[in-house]
Amino acid sequence: MAEAHGSLIGVCEETVEAALRAGADDAEACAARTRSVDVALQKNDVHIAKSASSGGLGVRVIRAGRLGFAFSNRLDQASVRDSIGAALGIAAAAPADPHHRLPDPAPVQYREGLFDPRADSFRLEDAVDAALSMLAEARGYDPRVTVDSGEFAARWGERAIASSRGVRAAEPSSAFYCAIMGMARDGDLVSSFDYQFDGARLVAEMDPVSVARRFAENVVASLGAVKGESFTGAVLLAPKAAAEVVCYPIEASVSARAVQKGTSRFRGKLGASVASSALTLTDDAALPGGLGSMSFDREGIPPETLPLLKAGTLRNYLYDGYASNVEGRRSNGHAGGGPSDVPYVSTTNIVMAPGDASLAEIVAGIDRGVLVTRFSGNVDPVSGDFSGSVKGGRAIRGGRLAEPLCGTMIAGNTFDLLPGVAAVSRERERMAGSLLGHVLMEGVVVSGG
Repeated sequence: MAEAHGSLIGVCEETVEAALRAGADDAEACAARTRSVDVALQKNDVHIAKSASSGGLGVRVIRAGRLGFAFSNRLDQASVRDSIGAALGIAAAAPADPHHRLPDPAPVQYREGLFDPRADSFRLEDAVDAALSMLAEARGYDPRVTVDSGEFAARWGERAIASSRGVRAAEPSSAFYCAIMGMARDGDLVSSFDYQFDGARLVAEMDPVSVARRFAENVVASLGAVKGESFTGAVLLAPKAAAEVVCYPIEASVSARAVQKGTSRFRGKLGASVASSALTLTDDAALPGGLGSMSFDREGIPPETLPLLKAGTLRNYLYDGYASNVEGRRSNGHAGGGPSDVPYVSTTNIVMAPGDASLAEIVAGIDRGVLVTRFSGNVDPVSGDFSGSVKGGRAIRGGRLAEPLCGTMIAGNTFDLLPGVAAVSRERERMAGSLLGHVLMEGVVVSGG
C-alpha cells in the first residue's frame, strides 16, 4: 500500500537526503495532502459551505544531539529547502540532549478500513444534503428546538513519513464528522444546551439523522429543569461526561513523558491497583472504524494495542521515541501529531470494557443520585481535580430518572474517586471511534442552586 503513494513518500525521502547533505546527523520528514468539505449550520440555517485542498511537510533534524524542527504548508522544492535550513538553524541554537534520537524502523502491517473508496467522489453537495437532513430532523422533531450551530465535514487524503534511520511508511485515510448544538425554548422556559457528535472512517457508517434526533430529544426533555439538591453521593456519568471526567486524567497520566517529568499521578504504580475492578480501559489503534485507528504513528512506528487499566490495575505507559530513549527501551508506537507537530505522546482509541449491568439496572440501583449527560467545566489532568456544571442532567430518585436539572454543579478529584467506581454499563457509545460506557462514581460532591 505504501508503494501506491510513492509521490508523497518520495518527497519525504528526498527531504531526508537533502537534510543529510546539508549537515544533519539524522533527519525525518513527515508530509500530508488533504482534501476537505465542510458545511456549517448556524441559527437554524446553512451558514457556510466550502471545499479545500491542503498539504504540508515537517522536517525534524538532529545535529550533535541538538533538535531542530520546521514546517511548511507547501511541498515544492524551494519551500522544502527553506524548511531544512530553518530546522538546522534552530538545532544550532538548541541545547544538546542525548535522548534526541530518531526511532529505528519496525514492520508496519497496514490496516483495512481506514480509507473510504467513496471519499474521492464525495461532493460538497453531499455534505450540504447531510447537514440539511440534520437540520430537518432536529427542527421537525419539535418546533421548540433551536439549532444554534452544527457541522457536517469530510476529510480525506494521505500521509507519509521517512527518516534516515530507515523508517518508510505511507497510507491513505478518510474521516467524516457531524455535530449539532442548541437548545429548546417554550415561552420563558429554556432548556440546557446539548451537543451531539459522531465520526467514522466510512461515510456509510455515518447517521447524521440519528445524531440530530438524540440532540432534539435531549433538549426537549430538559425543558422545565429545576435546581437540584446538594449532597455527596452517586453520580452517573454518560459517555461524553465520562470522557472528560474519567478518561482525560487517566490518558494524561499514562503518558511516559508525564511519568518521567513527575507530573503523573500514576508514577511508580505499574502493577498497582489505581481504580475499581469495574474499570478496564484499553488503547486500541486497531479499533474498526475508530478515528484514532492507524497503521503507524507520527514517527512511523506501528502502535501496539495496550491495556491501560485492567480491572482497576495499571498495566502500561504510552511511549513515543523520546520517552523510550530516556528509559533505553523501544517505543510502543504512541507518538501523536501531524506534519506541523514535533511528536508527542498520545492515545489512539480508548475502549472501555463493558460492565456486567445494563444502564437500566444501574439506574434502578441508585436511591439518590444525578445523571450527567454532559459536563461543562474544568478538569485538571495533573491533579485530577474537576468542577463544573451538569448539562442535560436528571435527578435519580428511588431507582428512577426524575426531573431534569439546571444550576447543578459536581466536583471532586478523579484519581481519588477511581477506587469508588461502582459500575460501568453494558451498553457503550461510540465517541469519535472510541467506545465508552456510562460510569457510576460514588462520593462526588453535588451542589444544587
